[in-house]
Amino acid sequence: MKGIVLALVGFFWIVSSVQAQQKLIPGGMNYLANPKPNTIIYHDSVFTGKKQFMQLFYRTRNQELIQLFERHQSNKVTGQVLGVIGTIATLVGVSRLSSTNDKGMGWVLLGGGFATTLTGGYLTLMGQRNLQMAVTLFNQKYANTAIGIGVSSARAGLVYNF
Repeated sequence: MKGIVLALVGFFWIVSSVQAQQKLIPGGMNYLANPKPNTIIYHDSVFTGKKQFMQLFYRTRNQELIQLFERHQSNKVTGQVLGVIGTIATLVGVSRLSSTNDKGMGWVLLGGGFATTLTGGYLTLMGQRNLQMAVTLFNQKYANTAIGIGVSSARAGLVYNF
């Protein structure tokens, strides 16, 4: 009984820290880590996909941003390929275990496929982390908004630079 109460208290403690929405930085670049596709919101525009991300990062000519974006792309593609290969190998391994006398090969395919799927998932997460680091770096270097008031002899105006 004591264990169940402790488990429930732990569960409620973990759930209480979960937030339903992601805070968006006004005037900055925001990365939304969706399973598919990755999304960046910048200046009230939604950017998805490699071509649109290239427009955002390559126009800065900042090598650090470009390298983080390229690492994101390579990790994402490699992770997805390994995930598919691992899933197929796992399914073939389960099939061999249940249908043939060659149980050794079935276990090898099952274990190898599972490990490959986990590796693919890890690489996909590292790709998302690289994109998040690129967005953070972009915000540190380029998301400087400024508001100024301009006054001349005949007019006054408000200037918003972003």
